Amino acid sequence: MQCTLCGYKFDETKVEDCGCSCAFGGCNGNNVRCPNCGHDMPNPNKRNDSVSLLTKLKKSFKQEN
Repeated sequence: MQCTLCGYKFDETKVEDCGCSCAFGGCNGNNVRCPNCGHDMPNPNKRNDSVSLLTKLKKSFKQEN
């Protein structure tokens, strides 16, 4: 995997998932952090079906338009 921010290449299976569950819904392990710069990116090997509050809000606004 290559970081979209700094370009560092790393093996996403050898780093820990973000696993955050912050007040805004968090990624719940769907993201992986770049070991070089700390940028969060979607983990291509893991997809969690739980949807964050922010994602639900975005979808509700898109449906109204």
